[in-house]
Amino acid sequence: MSTLIYYNSLTALFIATSIFGLLFLTQFNENKATLRNYRIVKRILTVAYLAVAVGSLPELLVQLSGTTIVGSRDILFSQVINLTVAITQAFIFTHSTMLLLDTKKINSKIVKYQVVALVIYITVAILSYLLLPKKATEAVVFVLTVIYFIALGYFTVRFLRHFRQFRIIMDNFYSDDVTARMHWIKVAFFAALFIGTFALFVTYYCSVVNETIFNLTSLCFYTFFGIRLLNYPWQFEIIEMPMTEKTKYEQSFSAPNTVTGLTSYEDMLHTNSDTSIEQWIAEKHFLKSGITMDDLAKFLGTNRTYISSYFNTEKGITFRQWINILRIEEAKLIITDDSKITMTELASRLGYADTSTFFRQFKAKEGVQPSVWKQKNLSN
Repeated sequence: MSTLIYYNSLTALFIATSIFGLLFLTQFNENKATLRNYRIVKRILTVAYLAVAVGSLPELLVQLSGTTIVGSRDILFSQVINLTVAITQAFIFTHSTMLLLDTKKINSKIVKYQVVALVIYITVAILSYLLLPKKATEAVVFVLTVIYFIALGYFTVRFLRHFRQFRIIMDNFYSDDVTARMHWIKVAFFAALFIGTFALFVTYYCSVVNETIFNLTSLCFYTFFGIRLLNYPWQFEIIEMPMTEKTKYEQSFSAPNTVTGLTSYEDMLHTNSDTSIEQWIAEKHFLKSGITMDDLAKFLGTNRTYISSYFNTEKGITFRQWINILRIEEAKLIITDDSKITMTELASRLGYADTSTFFRQFKAKEGVQPSVWKQKNLSN
């Protein structure tokens, strides 16, 4: 029974990865220059998905022939193969998820070094199995396993740094937490690392049950990531403008602003921008739902990149943090003036998309929920 479940899970994994691999290969997308990285990711993951499908095929064919090979493998050979596959998958999914968070090219020099290191790793693993005695190969496999986990740590640090930069860029453009909509990429990254680690565990503790669990876990991951990746173009618009503007900013920061003639945010501070910002606040534009840095820049008649630098450098906060500060202060005034207002109505008036976001932001600034603050301050 357990063997049957194992082969059914392997069949499902084969079918799912084959379908998604073919969809990645054939799906038509709008030919936008900013979707270049997405097209690269699809090509890379086409290979990754089809490789999983092809890797499952031999065992399925053996099962169709009426025999079984579960539990009868060369364990050392499986360890070598799983190490090479796991580190390759970690490399692929790390760079794929990073590419999905940006519209620019990644650092090709770093990638080349990593590819060389990856090729050396795989070569050492395979040659050690083919040429060295069993004891020596076991020692090499142990060292390669340690290196693998070090590599996972390196990939994790790189990805988290990249994701943190992505969040800062989004928070400097949107008043809403749009990064939450792309949180699936972070989930996918850590899920990919877990799958790679789980594969090694299954190799060392090989059993039908463990391999079945591994197949089902892999099936969930590849299906989740496949669906999300196919839907990515419809999510991309939330990062396209901030990331594209960031690229322009990095390329032409020293050039004067074509609207104001300013060359830096320091110059902006010597204009009437402070007065204009005060006017913008007085007119309560920050209560507009979905307000962005572009809206503020248009009001001031300047480039948003300079305003962003002003907030980040002078105030030490992002645009989203600043908007939330203004909204929470406004919330306190509204609560004081209208004690009968509901929290749902208040959240809507403040420009929040949902009440839970308002509650979270209010508590982050005041330390208590708005209802508690209301009870405490109106009773005094």
